[in-house]
Amino acid sequence: MTYQEEDFLQLSGLQHFKFCRRQWALIHVEDQWEENYRTVEGGILHQRAHDEDLRESRGDLLAVRGVRVFSRTLGVSGACDVLEYHRGEPCTTARPAAV
Repeated sequence: MTYQEEDFLQLSGLQHFKFCRRQWALIHVEDQWEENYRTVEGGILHQRAHDEDLRESRGDLLAVRGVRVFSRTLGVSGACDVLEYHRGEPCTTARPAAV
């Protein structure tokens, strides 16, 4: 089965659901999200993770940020904060960087 783009789930929503179902419902069902000191601080600290122009290269490793991904088979789309590519490995083995 393949999904149409308008039916895709956002990876950020799945992350919210896994972290806290109540938080997910407030954000995605009730539309009742409000920023507070902690969420603003977290957003500031997290900004660098979405800087698509920021790339790091160390030896055989290339780390890139803000990479858009999707799967018609799984019906999901979103952006990866950081991906690591390792020289000599096919691009299909890209995996999220350890945080």
